[in-house]
Amino acid sequence: MTGRGGKPVSPSTLRRYLLPFRVYNFWAEQRVRNETPSFDAIAQECAAHGITAQHNRPLTADYIAEQAVDFERRWQALTRHHAQPQQ
Repeated sequence: MTGRGGKPVSPSTLRRYLLPFRVYNFWAEQRVRNETPSFDAIAQECAAHGITAQHNRPLTADYIAEQAVDFERRWQALTRHHAQPQQ
């Protein structure tokens, strides 16, 4: 992956995306089973797997709720992509 200048993107640039992607995986597992995933259950799953916020603070249901709109958008985009016939 390259940046604007055509040079490789640095790990520090991508670091901010790692936590939401890890949380999204648990959100998506819940979304498969339920149209409205439980934010508390996702926070508990994250804690059980050692996924924490900055300074090792536990993730909260409020944090996950803030991400929910983006997670749903991503979910819709990915399910639409996988539903299209492969050409």
